[in-house]
Amino acid sequence: MKLSRWREGAGPERRKLVWTKLRVLLAAIGTLTAVAGIAVCVNGLLEFNKVKVAAGVAVIIASTVLYIVMLSGSE
Repeated sequence: MKLSRWREGAGPERRKLVWTKLRVLLAAIGTLTAVAGIAVCVNGLLEFNKVKVAAGVAVIIASTVLYIVMLSGSE
């Protein structure tokens, strides 16, 4: 299949649908990453390890930013 044939079928509606699905996928990944960050924080708290807690907080903040950017992007 040639790229030119593929682009012919990719109208504006199709591109918007693909972009929307990609944003939802990245938002889901951001949410799951936040859950992993919470798990790292809890594990660090149980072990009294400040480095693990800080790493977990950093993961939570980064994934929350990713989640908000993906859901609030307008197009």
